[in-house]
Amino acid sequence: MNRKDFLASFGDGEDRLSAAKVYDRMELAKKTFAPTFTAFMDPYRAHGIKDKLSCPDCAIFIYGGYEESERVMLGFFPEFSAADNSLFPITPVEISYNAKYSKTLTHRDFLGSVLGLGITREKTGDIITEEGRAVIYVDGDVADYIAVNLERVGHTKVNVKILSSFSPKPSEAAEKKITLPSLRLDALLGGAFNISRGRASELIKGEKVYINWKKTLSPSHGVEAGDVVTLRGFGRIKLNEVMGITKKDRILINVSVYK
Repeated sequence: MNRKDFLASFGDGEDRLSAAKVYDRMELAKKTFAPTFTAFMDPYRAHGIKDKLSCPDCAIFIYGGYEESERVMLGFFPEFSAADNSLFPITPVEISYNAKYSKTLTHRDFLGSVLGLGITREKTGDIITEEGRAVIYVDGDVADYIAVNLERVGHTKVNVKILSSFSPKPSEAAEKKITLPSLRLDALLGGAFNISRGRASELIKGEKVYINWKKTLSPSHGVEAGDVVTLRGFGRIKLNEVMGITKKDRILINVSVYK
């Protein structure tokens, strides 16, 4: 695969620019025989680019600091090099404040203050907000800078420290059993989110739906146990189990719905 042919599949705009940067990181890994990593990006873009890459001489990992990361990096590990998520240059930084004397600070508040230091969005990953604090995953090369220079979020004084590790609590989900006429994507979305199949079909064709982080435009796309389906603006579904056929010849499934 050469660079020109690879980029030709992305057209123009931000996707092409991101793809070019990713390709260059892959080539650097192959030339230096050392792992390389991209900037943070959303998982849909990361998986879309990864699917079009061909790198027989290296392993390609996607990771953002924890299992359910929304923003992720791609890592390229050449042959004979160690390949592990722990090698990604991702550092969790805790930003804490006294909640008794402040309004509750939001994701937007924390992100705005970090970007206000001159740090670009591609250097920042997920932000996990909890009472009295947030933990932000950042590229390791900006962690010290944030720790030294971030003193306030809005008007609230904060304390900042670098954490050796951090694992967020698993996302809360509503687990339920539903029946479907078939294991089609539009049927699953309709049953899980209580919308009509017609509405689900419109959203799929409107490029709002991803299966395992990959965009699909087909309402009839088949789904199976283990699939994770994201419907932007609604939430995410994990199809846990196909349990069997009911007396009315409908398919009984178990799903987790994250909103």
